[in-house]
Amino acid sequence: MIFSFGCISGLSFSGLSVFICVPLMIVSLSFLLLFLFYSKNKNYLHFFSIGSLFSFGQLLVGLYWISFSFEYVFTNGIYFGFISILFLTFILSIFYGLSCIIILYIHNIWQLNIFGFAMIFSIFLSLSEYLRGNVFGGFPWNIIGYIWSYSDIMMQSLSIIGVYGLGLLTFLAATSIALIFHKIRYGFYAFLPIILCALYGEIRLNLQNTDYNDYLQIRIVQPSISQDLKWDQKLRNQHLEKLISLSLKDNGKNKPKIILWPESSLPYNSSFLEKNIEIINWLDYDQILIAGITRTEFNNNQLKKMYNSALITDKLFNNIYYDKIKLVPFGEYIPLKNFFNFNKITNGPIDFSSGKNSNIVKLIDTKYNIGILICYEIIFSGNVIQGERPDFLVNITNDAWYGNTYGPLQHLSAARARAIEEGMPIIRSANTGVSAVIDEYGQYLDRLELGESGILDINLPIKKKNTVFSFVGNYLYLISLIFMLMLTRFAFISKKLK
Repeated sequence: MIFSFGCISGLSFSGLSVFICVPLMIVSLSFLLLFLFYSKNKNYLHFFSIGSLFSFGQLLVGLYWISFSFEYVFTNGIYFGFISILFLTFILSIFYGLSCIIILYIHNIWQLNIFGFAMIFSIFLSLSEYLRGNVFGGFPWNIIGYIWSYSDIMMQSLSIIGVYGLGLLTFLAATSIALIFHKIRYGFYAFLPIILCALYGEIRLNLQNTDYNDYLQIRIVQPSISQDLKWDQKLRNQHLEKLISLSLKDNGKNKPKIILWPESSLPYNSSFLEKNIEIINWLDYDQILIAGITRTEFNNNQLKKMYNSALITDKLFNNIYYDKIKLVPFGEYIPLKNFFNFNKITNGPIDFSSGKNSNIVKLIDTKYNIGILICYEIIFSGNVIQGERPDFLVNITNDAWYGNTYGPLQHLSAARARAIEEGMPIIRSANTGVSAVIDEYGQYLDRLELGESGILDINLPIKKKNTVFSFVGNYLYLISLIFMLMLTRFAFISKKLK
């Protein structure tokens, strides 16, 4: 039954309406709270099993879409992918299991009443998400705060407390259903912070400043090239021609300053491109192309290093590269390669290397600095700006690996969350969708849906909005954890001990 409720909670990350996602999570977490609190077996292994089993179901349902990527690499790859996801979710579920051990330990020492138990339940499950998202490279998919992704109002609180902070308050709010049957005031206490988040969001949106004096004309290209055809050597020229054709569409009427292509969109590596610069001679002299490319380094004609990169260039091939820093395990490199004797999923004969430099780049012949994020680099809350604060963020990705699942929508929700946290617009080009222009309030100025081929032309309003989160990052969230723990210790001890 615990596993079943975990699976139900995993549906909260499916991209459905907030009126479906939020109740599913609240009901599931309320059940988990009551199951733990009233469990007659107060054994640490039992609590570990309960937490791990719930998390295993949640992550399995929420991340099933990753298995689709194996279909493009191995024969019957979907089966290998499913086994891999079982292994991944099993490992990740340990974080919830360990947090339940800590919950039981503190409860035994402090002898908490039901509300005190709900407090430490929220604190340590939330902390387990934070640790999952940050240790050993981090895997911050499906943080509970994302269940509010389709509520403009609720998402505004990210500008102060970030997605982990919103997740913490959501954990607490989820316990209100169970608490209200004990004492109405306990249910009110648990739900009050979420009510305050809603009020803040409403006020922030009503007070938003739409008076902009600075605009940049941008074209986002979404070619929608299916993954099974993308690396076909015979179709490279055809793919390139499609990208160029979309980039030049109605260029006489609406010529953009910046043209943005998706991750790994250039079908030739950097070494080939640098010897054949006529590939980009279709650009006008005052235009800039930002495109995903594989950057290669050779030594005596032998490939030594390979990077998943973004190329920023103009017609004269004044080029700048940004090399992706956070690589996808098993997708772009094989961790512990001596133990895992198989090839990475992505194209190329060797593992990708990680970039070392800042992701902040000054655009050629402009006054603007941009922050570049390739693929899932956008999902790391508090860690998307490596250097001086830019004017806007650029996210290029290829989510074609995951087909028509809710994986690409989860990725999009993460990009939207970063825009609100950092208080700056994001332009996003995805090979098969969803490409989007997102303002500093997380509102979509325009978007291309999954499977569409086309362009987005927009005069991007350039106005950074400094947020509390942009200054303090996740430190305020961590301080909130400590404050809640201290409050629990001194205010919600069982009356039996008083």
